[in-house]
Amino acid sequence: MSSQDFIKAQKLSHGTFVYRPTDEELSTGSLWEKLSNFGENLYWMYYIHLPYYLMTSGDAFGLHSFFLAMFTLGLFGLVKYIFL
Repeated sequence: MSSQDFIKAQKLSHGTFVYRPTDEELSTGSLWEKLSNFGENLYWMYYIHLPYYLMTSGDAFGLHSFFLAMFTLGLFGLVKYIFL
């Protein structure tokens, strides 16, 4: 039996599938993970879908400005709360 045949027989007997867990299976449910998922969902909902399918350019500018202002104020409040 050649080495090629031996390797092929070994692969067939043990299988060649390498299991890799999904992101959902690796999920720990931590607060940071939930915030990260929320941010990613918000990004896809707001930046990708709304401006192109549901809104005029004026509406998109208004909503964009509102979200940026709320994010900036929220980030400022969080930093101020942590460091002062």
